[in-house]
Amino acid sequence: MNNQNEFEDLIRKFKLDDDSEAEQTGSHQGPQHRPAFNYEDDQRRYAQARSHTAAATVQRPAGQPGARPAVSQAAPAGHNTQRPAQPSGTTPGHAQRPAQPSGITPGHAQRPAQPGARQPAGMRIQRADAQPGGKNPDGNQPPRGRDRTFRVNINDKAAYEPQPAGAGGGPPHGGPGGDDYDDDGSSGGGAGRWFKALVVLLIALGVSVFLAMFALQSASDLFGLNKPEGEISFELPENLSLSQIASLLKESGVITQPLTFQLYAGLKNDAEDLLPGTYTLNMNMGYDEILTVFRTGTGPQELTLIFYEGMTLSDIAKKMEQYDVCGEQELYDYLNGNDFSDRYEFLKDIPDDPNRYRRYEGYFFPDTYNFYENEDPSIIVQKFFNRFEEMVYTDELRAQMASQNLTLDQAVTLASIIQKEAAKTADMKMVSSIFHKRLDNPDTFPRLESDVTIMYVEDDIKPYLDDAANPDYQPMYDAYNTYVCTGLPVGPISNPGMDAIKAAIYPEDTEYYFFLADREGKFYYAATVEEHAANIEAAGIEGVHGIAMPGEGE
Repeated sequence: MNNQNEFEDLIRKFKLDDDSEAEQTGSHQGPQHRPAFNYEDDQRRYAQARSHTAAATVQRPAGQPGARPAVSQAAPAGHNTQRPAQPSGTTPGHAQRPAQPSGITPGHAQRPAQPGARQPAGMRIQRADAQPGGKNPDGNQPPRGRDRTFRVNINDKAAYEPQPAGAGGGPPHGGPGGDDYDDDGSSGGGAGRWFKALVVLLIALGVSVFLAMFALQSASDLFGLNKPEGEISFELPENLSLSQIASLLKESGVITQPLTFQLYAGLKNDAEDLLPGTYTLNMNMGYDEILTVFRTGTGPQELTLIFYEGMTLSDIAKKMEQYDVCGEQELYDYLNGNDFSDRYEFLKDIPDDPNRYRRYEGYFFPDTYNFYENEDPSIIVQKFFNRFEEMVYTDELRAQMASQNLTLDQAVTLASIIQKEAAKTADMKMVSSIFHKRLDNPDTFPRLESDVTIMYVEDDIKPYLDDAANPDYQPMYDAYNTYVCTGLPVGPISNPGMDAIKAAIYPEDTEYYFFLADREGKFYYAATVEEHAANIEAAGIEGVHGIAMPGEGE
């Protein structure tokens, strides 16, 4: 048996001693503290082993590579014999050394630790003869060569001590904490990072879409775009914040984005300038318009009113009163008590006839006008007459009137009848042709015979008289009734629009003397009484209007 075999026996003996001690103390009571080697026992056992080893040592011839005898001693029960690894290409004549525990070489000094080498946690290998200064405990120099001893100190607690960051024995590259792991320790770091990036991208995209929609809706609300038509009455109480005002406006349907309104009004510093009161707001108002209304307070409000073609002066006056612009009777009194011919040249053509009920009927040109509440009647009249002068009293139209042997007042009167008889421009010109044919042939057709003139007497004259049945008013009734009067009536029966005025002075050239319209607004024209009778029968008697048969309506 050589030194190697003796060393193995010694190690096995130590192992058996530990196992025996564990059995005696109870191996199931948890890990036991392993006592360190006793130096004196260690020296004694080692000396005994050396004496046996010296007797079995075989000298090798000088310069010859000696092969160690094969170890055939059986291992104690319970221990596995480790077969020495034989690298490929090893010849049978050279025995391979058996594998030794890491860092331990029997009979030789401990090799210095190499960079990067690691020892098991809790194990420290120290030469038994290594003392400070290189001397043994007895003060002698340590033996040279193979005559050296060693000790193994095992600290069981060190295996459980935490290792410092970056210390050897950490996870290999690619394990937890490596590049293939996420921050949470899960593997597949590349896929994890891509998934997180996708989630962030989707969130950013969703936020961008939301902000874009909010900006679009805010812009529409700011400028009053895509809002419904209509008006509402809105009450603005005192001492409200912008947030509260915005909420009330949203509840009323005037705005849809209260936060945007609050921010916009705040930037304009309008909070302190808004006056409480009850306002009339349009549903399609923008923020600037709303704030302007609130800043002006509930003073006189400008109103936009539309007056349609064919409205009578009575209709116009009633609408003025309805919107608190001017009282109906107040307007009549102002018109009847003033002469405006000094200011407007075209009014000088109006004849001074006592049977004319509304002197300025026909000269309130239908259009869209802006008025304030409680407007002065003079302002109202001025606006209507200014527009008539602008639209009708032009050189072109006046020349055309003269070519038709019509005065301005006659043209307006004829246009007022046409406006009531026909709604479409094409029909207006046909009706105008028939009236012109009759006016040009007074011997055959002395009267225009228009139903709408009778309606004017019944609807716009008699209701305004205290005693409409008084026979003293009959001459006035007859002056408007074209079934009675010759030629044109005494004055206009409505306020005609531009199409009717042009139709009156630009008639179609036809041979017709009769016309009528059914309930659907379809017109029938005839040149003779027989044709006219057939048209009446075809249209149906009920609901038709136009020129009556000869002898009717008188």
